[in-house]
Amino acid sequence: MTDQVSTSGSNFDFKTALFSFEGRLRRSHFWIGWLICLGVGVVAGWIPLIGFIISIGLIWPNLAITVKRLHDMGLSGWLAAIPFVANIVGFIMIFVSVGASVFMNAAALENEDPAAIMALIGPMFGILGILFLVNFGFLLWVGLSEGKPGPNKYGPNPKGL
Repeated sequence: MTDQVSTSGSNFDFKTALFSFEGRLRRSHFWIGWLICLGVGVVAGWIPLIGFIISIGLIWPNLAITVKRLHDMGLSGWLAAIPFVANIVGFIMIFVSVGASVFMNAAALENEDPAAIMALIGPMFGILGILFLVNFGFLLWVGLSEGKPGPNKYGPNPKGL
C-alpha cells in the first residue's frame, strides 16, 4: 500500500502533509488534507469517547496543513494561532455575557420571561456568529490565497515553479 495519491500532476504525501510543519503546501493539497481531517472528524463524532480523543488528535494535522499553507504564502506559521485566540476570547466573552445576564436577570429567568431569555442567548449567538465568520474567513484566506512564486525561506515552491 502506498502513502501517495497522484493529484494534479504531483504526488500528495500523507505523512508529510498531515504531520510535518516543515516546508510548503499547495492549495489543492491543503484542501485534500482538510477534507481528510473533516471526514475523520465527522466519522469520529459518531463514537462518543474515542471520537472526542480522535478529534483532539486532529488538531495536529489541521495545524500542520495550515502552517505549511502559510509558509507557501511567505508568512509565519504562527498566524495559525489567529482562530485559536479568537475562539478563546469569544468563549470567554460568551461566558462573561451569560454570567452577567444570569446575575442581572435572575428573577426574570426564574419566571421564564422571554425577554430575559433572549437577553441571555442573544449575545451568545451574536458572538458565535462572529466566531464562525472569523474561522471561515481564515480558512478561505489560507485555502484560496496564491502561494509566493519561487523558493522562499520555508523551501522551494511546491508547484515546481
